[in-house]
Amino acid sequence: MLDFDERNLVAIAERTGFGNIHLDLQADINAPRRQEWIRFIQSAGNPLSPTLEEAMNASLTHEERDRFTAHLKPLVESGIGTERRAFAYLAASKPKP
Repeated sequence: MLDFDERNLVAIAERTGFGNIHLDLQADINAPRRQEWIRFIQSAGNPLSPTLEEAMNASLTHEERDRFTAHLKPLVESGIGTERRAFAYLAASKPKP
């Protein structure tokens, strides 16, 4: 899910009638670990999200995939860079009608 933040998530829950809203936000910024390229591109951060490989195949030309892979693969395999992840856990209750 893209193009929204935790404030939007709370506002949507409130606007749709939920109450007793509680949001836990966790942000992690870490030095990544070395990974095998094939494992990296065949993983998805969410069971409903495409893998990186599927996303690349669906949206990039062959030349673009090659260029992207040439840039990213050495970083993934060497563990260079920064890994950024954020998780939002929202709990709320909906009043009975």
